[in-house]
Amino acid sequence: MGTYTEGTYTELIFGAELKKSTPNSVITTLKYMVGDLDTPTGPIVFDYQCNPLIGGSYYFGVHHGEAKMEYDEASNSWTISTRTNIKNTWNDIENFLAWIKPYIEFGSGARDMYAVVMYEESEEPVMYYKYEDDGEIKEGL
Repeated sequence: MGTYTEGTYTELIFGAELKKSTPNSVITTLKYMVGDLDTPTGPIVFDYQCNPLIGGSYYFGVHHGEAKMEYDEASNSWTISTRTNIKNTWNDIENFLAWIKPYIEFGSGARDMYAVVMYEESEEPVMYYKYEDDGEIKEGL
């Protein structure tokens, strides 16, 4: 459980293909978080106060979040995408991005961008990449 702060409304745009080695507990947790499971079929391995994958407010242009998780037979892997926004009081978005990053196989572009985060008071979004400019795996978020 995170520490309560005032929090700001925050928009998350996320998309990635997960590694084939992603544990079933992570897949089950994600399926529950995107709304594909009414009740979890195993332990939830990501702790959150406000689900960062489903939510919406009238602060942003997209009022109702969308999340989708699919198994791709051709690549034999799971993909997940979402566009949502929440009152990010407990830093659930940043915590989710730190938690999911080790399981990401691919994002978009040469640096494998996997998330765009826009804070309500910011003028520019924050981009999250798997790789640094030099091709090395980026540490942290």
